[in-house]
Amino acid sequence: MRIIRSWSDIPPEPHVVTIGNFDGVHRGHQYLLTTVHERAATRGLPSLAITFDPLPLEVLAPERAPQRLSLTDQRLRLILACGIDRVLLVQFDRSFAALSPKEFVDLLVQSTHLTTIVVGEDFHFGRGRTGDPALLRELGRSHGFEVVVLPRLSELSETISSTRIRQLIAAGAVREAGTLLGRPYALTGTVVAGTGRGSQLGFPTANIAVADRLMLPGDGIYAAIAHLSGSWYPALAYIGSRPTFPGAGHAVEVYLIDQTYPTLRGETITVYFIERIRPDRAFPDAEALVEQMRDDERNGRAVLQAAMADWPPPLVQALHAALEGVEVIDDPGS
Repeated sequence: MRIIRSWSDIPPEPHVVTIGNFDGVHRGHQYLLTTVHERAATRGLPSLAITFDPLPLEVLAPERAPQRLSLTDQRLRLILACGIDRVLLVQFDRSFAALSPKEFVDLLVQSTHLTTIVVGEDFHFGRGRTGDPALLRELGRSHGFEVVVLPRLSELSETISSTRIRQLIAAGAVREAGTLLGRPYALTGTVVAGTGRGSQLGFPTANIAVADRLMLPGDGIYAAIAHLSGSWYPALAYIGSRPTFPGAGHAVEVYLIDQTYPTLRGETITVYFIERIRPDRAFPDAEALVEQMRDDERNGRAVLQAAMADWPPPLVQALHAALEGVEVIDDPGS
């Protein structure tokens, strides 16, 4: 069993452990998780990552909780793709949040029999986030486990963090965000009924219902790659309020290039954002919009010709692989 739901279900053997939200499983997370895997493998021990659902801020201060970079199921699959043997998914609630740092470490030692814990330099734990790496080292000495603290990774002198990635995605800078993630940013949702306007304009699109808590890229037209029913398709993705048609409402739409389907309604689709072609804007009429859409398709094809040549990247391939013991988990608010 690779996904564990209860502290009491962790196999009673020594582990090399790490703990974190791991939202998005970006390159900094991957570095930490890979380090855990390598240290565990060297010692012939299983590796264990501990993460949470809901995420802590969604319980303690939901009004300040940022939008997620990944659904729980995606997060678990990506953690396992980094070589981690087991993941403990802790149901985060206020009673768990009330544990003191010492109480938390006592639970950790009793349940995981850890020999080593690997954390980032900004790691905090226990009630009010009062525990830090220095306290963890002190408690490790008393309990007999090793503490390894890793520095944050940087890209071009900029720290890799979930916060920075959200800023880039919100600005439509999905290529730059993908560099920090180690893979293109993706949205997963269900195809729902639309207005049919895309078909009328000659560009039939699938309207996607995306989980409320997922981060949406900034409004605009994107070159994208869609995953549907086990296959990959070059695509254009639109995010915006459709300003040429006032009152149409905000939408996430996908146009599969050179593909014709009678209906996709009810299908699950994942859209990987490669590069923004242009921001969203209003056009004087439908004819002007169609002319621009033809330009968008030409520009999108040019971007996607290179992207599709090496697709999918290893982490994307792992995300869609059938990993044993991983089941779909519904996120709060999804």
